[in-house]
Amino acid sequence: MSHERIDLRLATGRLQSGHSWELAVTVHVRAGELTADAPVLVCLPGGRYNRRYFDLQEPGYSEAEYHAGQGVIVIAIDHVRVGESDMPDLQEASLPATAEANHAVLQVALQRLREGTLRPGLQPITPSAVVGEGQSMGGHIALLMQARHRSFDGLAMLGSSVSCTRLPARDRSEDICLLGKNDPAEGMAKFAAFDWRYAFHWEDVPEHYAATEAPGAAGTPYWRSDTSPNASGGLIPGHFAADAAQVTVPVLLAMGERDVTQDPLRELAAFMSTPDLAYFIVPRMAHMHNFASTRHRLWSRLGVFVRQVAELRRNP
Repeated sequence: MSHERIDLRLATGRLQSGHSWELAVTVHVRAGELTADAPVLVCLPGGRYNRRYFDLQEPGYSEAEYHAGQGVIVIAIDHVRVGESDMPDLQEASLPATAEANHAVLQVALQRLREGTLRPGLQPITPSAVVGEGQSMGGHIALLMQARHRSFDGLAMLGSSVSCTRLPARDRSEDICLLGKNDPAEGMAKFAAFDWRYAFHWEDVPEHYAATEAPGAAGTPYWRSDTSPNASGGLIPGHFAADAAQVTVPVLLAMGERDVTQDPLRELAAFMSTPDLAYFIVPRMAHMHNFASTRHRLWSRLGVFVRQVAELRRNP
């Protein structure tokens, strides 16, 4: 499926912190004419990944291409301190600051989309809906964008726990979870020797993808980032509970069969203010969803969610 990539650097303007940053953004659109009210899907990567995670170059692995082929406009953003975006000091790039910067840049992109100035020849589009999709840490940032800035008409959190992140191990007794621990350092100390490959990739994931999580893996592939926002505190149980409780738009919680989330009832219970809440588990999928052989099941469910949110906006 042919689609176009529009690479941009967009300025946040002056933020509450006094900082002003530029973020790297790629807008993916279907080749040819778009509908005047095409919906927008905003894709936010997880920790140590960048916006190219949503546009893997091997045939059949680009989520952005999949959604663009269905007439959805995809806006993929490198957070501050990620990929090709500005690199301030780590302490300046807290998750709330990252969410504010993403929101500011998203407003610029949407305004240019409505004005038809995103690139020459692209007609003005007034989106029927703007849906946020955040994977892992990107889900936490998307949640903060919605709770504190009302960035989206719908929110999809993928492999992103609100109650407490739990890293799965081959032996369940060795899972890393800080829930119920008096000293969070007790769990964090295990990270150095953790089997990230098992947690992040199902056994049938191609070796050239899965091997990047192996201890001592050489080089940084194009979908990864050596730097990341300051996510300190994000693993503490209940850290995002107050923000989740403020979300009033439709929410989709989706994850792999082997992922970093808690049990469904814990996750669902956090979103006490939304009238529209769905939970979706994809078989034979670990935490890094877009590498899984079953990735199209997730993309299809996301496409349905985007259309649902757009329809609710048209017919409230």
